[in-house]
Amino acid sequence: MKITYFRFISLFLAMLLSYPLFAQSKKDIRNAKIASETTTVTQTDNGKDITYKETYTIYDKNGNVTEQTEYNKEGAVKRKESNKYNADNDKTEEVVFDAKEKTTRKTSFTYNVDGSKTGEIEYDEKGIILKQSTYTYNNKGLKTEKKTFDGKKKLLSTKKYNYTTR
Repeated sequence: MKITYFRFISLFLAMLLSYPLFAQSKKDIRNAKIASETTTVTQTDNGKDITYKETYTIYDKNGNVTEQTEYNKEGAVKRKESNKYNADNDKTEEVVFDAKEKTTRKTSFTYNVDGSKTGEIEYDEKGIILKQSTYTYNNKGLKTEKKTFDGKKKLLSTKKYNYTTR
């Protein structure tokens, strides 16, 4: 495949100019007052460029993702996710939808007064609990344990966190 000088320079400049956009923080989104973001992809197929929308993301005034939609190459919705946040900007709910806007999964999150996640419950499309996790912390606010249970509150796993100091 032969790349022309113009095409090489164009590709190089596009990559160079888009580099800072790859990892925008919530702070960057908030400070720039970004309301939404559209990501498009251009692919070359048999010498022809095909451009399509890959994702569309909506942000709240605090830079939190409130909605994200993923599209297939034909432009149809592939997956959609909706998020809610509390006054401390902690995610309290995440709902995932399929291509037909039908809920496939819902997860709710709880936090303690320090803002550390204490619980997570995952539901199926009918609202039935699939699994549930609880988190515990030590007196320094460091996570010490995560317990995961199935929908019938049977313990599935326990993850322990141990820390060493310098």
